[in-house]
Amino acid sequence: MSDLAGLSVLTAPLTRSDGAERWIDLGYDPQVSNQVGAAIAAILSARGVTVVLSLEGEEEAVLAHVAASAMHARRVTVVQERGLLFTSADLPPESTVALVATQLTNFRPLLPVATMMRDRGHRFDCAITLDPPQLHTNL
Repeated sequence: MSDLAGLSVLTAPLTRSDGAERWIDLGYDPQVSNQVGAAIAAILSARGVTVVLSLEGEEEAVLAHVAASAMHARRVTVVQERGLLFTSADLPPESTVALVATQLTNFRPLLPVATMMRDRGHRFDCAITLDPPQLHTNL
């Protein structure tokens, strides 16, 4: 199950809501979370991605971890502090990177991450979000 429609099916049992907000709870069922990671890994591996990026946050780290683990790839967190972006670790030179996220918001913009990666000499290939399941390219 390596397509985005498959991600909808996999994330359905992990989706939670309190009425006002909706989120993906990757800790609810670790086996399903691993399946989500494997599905994302299949997509990213086919695209030649070598480093999986995540934004800050527990769910984001878990998502990137399960995807990177299934790919046998490196996982790095993008950190925002005082309006500046940096990474939790150096990336190998000329890495092909992808960002995985449970969802993107106005507070979690994608374009600045893509720009930062390109400015550092890496190839930003895509981003994958779970809510909604979407492949973001051409950034």
